[in-house]
Amino acid sequence: MYIVTLSLASCDLYREDYTEIYPEDYPKTENDLKLMVNALMYEFGTGYWNGEGIYGANYGGYQVMSDMTTDVLWSCWGWEADVLYYQQWKDNSTSSISGYFYNAFAHYQFMSKARNVTRRILASEAPEEAKIHYAAEACALRGWMGLYLYDNFGPVPVATDAQLDDPLTFNYIGRLTEAQYDSVMSADLNYAIANLPQTAPRGRMTKGIAMTILLKYRMIQGKFVEAEQLCRDIMDLGVYGLQANYADVFNINNADNNEIILCVPCNSSASWTSNYMIAEILPADMPWADKSAGWGGYVMPWDFYNTFKPTDKRLECIHTDYVSINGRYTDKTNSNQLKYGPLPLKYSIDPNMTGAQAGNDLVIYRYSDILLSLAECIARNSGVNSEAEGYLNQVRRRAGLGDIMGYTTDDFLTAILAERGHEFYLEGLRRQDLIRFGKYADYANARIAAANASGASYYTVTNVHNRYPIPQTFIDESKSAIQQNPGY
Repeated sequence: MYIVTLSLASCDLYREDYTEIYPEDYPKTENDLKLMVNALMYEFGTGYWNGEGIYGANYGGYQVMSDMTTDVLWSCWGWEADVLYYQQWKDNSTSSISGYFYNAFAHYQFMSKARNVTRRILASEAPEEAKIHYAAEACALRGWMGLYLYDNFGPVPVATDAQLDDPLTFNYIGRLTEAQYDSVMSADLNYAIANLPQTAPRGRMTKGIAMTILLKYRMIQGKFVEAEQLCRDIMDLGVYGLQANYADVFNINNADNNEIILCVPCNSSASWTSNYMIAEILPADMPWADKSAGWGGYVMPWDFYNTFKPTDKRLECIHTDYVSINGRYTDKTNSNQLKYGPLPLKYSIDPNMTGAQAGNDLVIYRYSDILLSLAECIARNSGVNSEAEGYLNQVRRRAGLGDIMGYTTDDFLTAILAERGHEFYLEGLRRQDLIRFGKYADYANARIAAANASGASYYTVTNVHNRYPIPQTFIDESKSAIQQNPGY
């Protein structure tokens, strides 16, 4: 029997962790910068299962939650849809609506994250041209999120560069003032405007996108002189125009058409990037794509539908009846969904739609908004003239409607608001339009009065609801550094 003894010299062994990224090693290349910006785009997706994507098609998605609180969208399911439609939320709401407010406000952390990405890009060793381009993309994305947050809640907390430089020191950060928030938004978006290209592949940031985001922000602020100039600057780019046919804007075979300024690219084969808006509206028994599935929920209320003129071509995208897969003629007399309103199926059929997942790009902003915004700004700034009438009538002519001429300023602005409702339903613009025109609470109270006359017991609302409440969780966690919106 032999015993072999091995003697090992003493040494220290360290396992190298290839899963960690260190600031001194990353980013370095142009591709690193692109990947960092791509990561920022995650929160602008259509997937909503965990509340991350701000453009989901459920009640918490920006476009749905915005329009559901107005006269243009409702759901036959009731539940949270009724809370939204009749604006029955409070700061201490116990319904699922409070969860949607929570998910929405939680995106405020994006503002600091995006700022860190911008600073790291500019401090990297990548080529200077690439650094400027991707820093501009990050600034545009920060502006987009900043607009989303401001639209919903007003100014939110944003860490300063000094606080970002000292992450180990804990700070309770309060909401910025209006002036401070405006400084952040202006700096980011003006940098993006100065350094982004006029055109880019679908899904990337452009000069026109940054201009439009700043325009929407200025419109919320009521800064119509600046907004008018932004409209003119966007038009002067020469990149955008109206599609000849309204429905073509949303046709999957016409993706990336020149009316679309900003969209969220969608893919029917990936759950995080699918367009679920069609499924939310589509009845389960309505023929559509071969493998499609409808959830049969959302409708356009009949009261709003009846404000369209019968000759309006935009009605072609709104279905008042259909023949079911079983051959049954279905309309509001025999449908639990259609009795509440017709179907706003403005996105075309995707032949590759599988289940609830469609590949139609989700339209965020488009050129007809610029035309109508410019007409509105001219009227507000200088009074109605032939130029303002011309921009409004471009949109009306496409819809097959006659020109509007000779209106007083008040009547012209009333016509603009009506036109915007008919043009942009299901695009999330109606809420801010009504707020800007001073009609948001008034329209809600008209719906509430009608419902109460039929036996409901909703409370009337005020302009407090022009902004959503800050979830109490964030106020508590900040030790009240974050203050609630007035009136809640």
